[in-house]
Order: sequence, then C-alpha cells, then structure tokens
Amino acid sequence: MPATLLHDPDEQDGAAAAFDTVLRLIGEARQEIAIHMYVWRSDEIGNRVGHALLEAARRGVKVRILKDSGAMMYERIEMNRKSFFPREPSAGRRLWWKTISPTFPDTFLEDEFQNGAGAELAAHPNTELTWVEGVHTHTKYYLFDRRHLVTGSINIEDRHRRYFDYMVHLDCPELAARFLARESGAEPLDPGREVEFVFNQTMNGESRFEIKPLLLELLAGAREEVHIEVAYIGDPEVDAAIAAAAHRGAAVHLLLSEKANIGNDNNHRAAERLLRSSPVQVYFTPRMIHAKMLAFDRQTVFSGSANLSIFSMRNSAELNLLARDPQLVADFLAVADARRAASRRIEDAAELSRYNKPLAYLQELHQKLKL
Repeated sequence: MPATLLHDPDEQDGAAAAFDTVLRLIGEARQEIAIHMYVWRSDEIGNRVGHALLEAARRGVKVRILKDSGAMMYERIEMNRKSFFPREPSAGRRLWWKTISPTFPDTFLEDEFQNGAGAELAAHPNTELTWVEGVHTHTKYYLFDRRHLVTGSINIEDRHRRYFDYMVHLDCPELAARFLARESGAEPLDPGREVEFVFNQTMNGESRFEIKPLLLELLAGAREEVHIEVAYIGDPEVDAAIAAAAHRGAAVHLLLSEKANIGNDNNHRAAERLLRSSPVQVYFTPRMIHAKMLAFDRQTVFSGSANLSIFSMRNSAELNLLARDPQLVADFLAVADARRAASRRIEDAAELSRYNKPLAYLQELHQKLKL
C-alpha cells in the first residue's frame, strides 16, 4: 500500500514531517495543486506554504484553494490573530467574535508577520481561491497532480508542531481518483476497502453525513479494544456508543488533552459522564491532542479531520480515512501506544468535575447553533 504515516513514536515536532512533505510536493508539482483548508494562519509555516504555492503558480501550476470562511474566527481570536488571506469580516462577525472570545484561553502571541500576507497568491492568475460560505467545512487536504494526497488533522499554522496529530501521505493515482470520486459523491462508500475516504459533505447543496453512521457501526462491532485519541468530544450518541463498547468488555482508552485549546470544559463534562457511567479508561496527555483517531481491535483505523463533537458529527464537512491496510494500521498503533504510555490515567471522576459548568454549556451551545 503506497501510504505513509507522517508521524513516528519519538517525534518532537508534531508537524515537521507533514509540512516538509507538503512543501516538497508543492515544489515538485507540475500541473495542479488542490487544497481544502480550515485554519490558515499568517505565521511562519503559513507564509512558507503560501510562498511555495506562489512560486508554483508562477511556473504555470494551477493552484485551487477552498478556504473555510468561518475558521477566520480562530485565526483572529487565537495566537497571533492574523489570517494568511486578505479578507475583512463583517461587522456582525466581529461582534460575534468579540462576544465569544472570553470563552477562549488567552493565547496571544505577538510576531512580525503580516495579516493578509496571501494577497499576491490570491491575485495570481493561476490561483483560484474560493471562500466557502454559509456552511462549515473542517476538511483538510492537499492533492498534487492527481497523484499525491496528504490529509489528516493539521491546519496550516505553527502551533501544530507542539500538538499530537495524524497526517497521511498517499502516493497513488488510483487512490487519488477514488478520492475525487468519493468527494463528488460519484462513487458510494465501500467500508471493505483497505483504504476508503469517508465524507461529511455540506457544500454545493449537499447534506451527506457518512462519518457518524460508520463510526457508530465500528464502535458497535468492537470486541477487544478501542483506542480514541481526539481533540473534542461530546456528541451524545457517540458517547453512548463508547460506553456501550466498554460495557461489552472492550478495553476503551480515551486520550484527551489535559488542557484543550478550546472547548476544554465541555470535554471534561463529557469525559466525567463517561467515567462515572462506564468502565472507559480516560487519560490526560500533557500535549494538546489535535488528532482525530480511533482504532478498533487493532485492525481498523478511522482518522482524519472529524472530532467526536456535535460540530463535527452533525454540522461540518469533514474527511476521514478508513484504513485496514495492516502496515498502515500498525504504524498508527505504534504512535498511539507511545502517546498513551506518555499519558496519565484519570482514576477518580472527581478530577474531571473541576470544570466551569456555565462555560461548558456555552461551548456546547456554540456547536449546536452552527455558528
């Protein structure tokens, strides 16, 4: 299987291999580059990727970018508060961001990068920049010359270097063609494949939500072990399926960030309920988990952009890989085992109860309102 997991158990920089691969493939592209991205921050890596794409456009490569407009909220509230592409939010959006910003941790980081640094890339005649409006698209992928696909959970921003994530590089024209057919809906979902692309698709009038039904099916079929490593949880049906797997006797390991960048109180509320109601084993990791990965009976991996939150399960466009290829699954599990070994198990649910209850409610409400 021409698939490479861009992580290893000993990595210190959680995004180095992913960004190095993307930059290399941008440099090697000859015909077209397609990118669908959620957050694209004007920081060091955001500008490096942007400049590499501009050079590709100048040598004649067609650069097509789908950029979620709603993710500007995170670009403007968190870290250096700078977006790579030039666009000013409406007055209504600015007011909403000002209202919700107190629910975010203060992560402000001052730097010298330019807000809207991508103006030249956006204006180049070989660039097609499309802003996704009116729906949420949390999808993250790069497709080079309809051969190389890089996808997973990493946005274009420097802070992923300190995070736990998963990205996969698939080098195969047949898989790229399969990806495009699945994205468009031209081919039906086939969970029996060694690698399959599973979509929530909300663009162009579609309402195709494949991820949650398949996830519930995988949880219902697990018999021995479920490994869950995810940034955000809280969808009630998914939580119930996780608890049911644990009650059946499967060893369920749930890895969460000790302090998530957003939604931490809602995470703790959902985790406390799971720990009090089932034999789920909850672990805290010292690093921020931005990964979205589940492994079932050490034979199947389901990983990509979709969290186990209400936002991802019900409202947002997402892309996950379903992997049954033994070597790719083994590579995922080697990293997952190392991360669990470096984590701390929560033995007492009372430790999870120390969250801000009104804030947890507001964090969940934000997802339900599709804002």
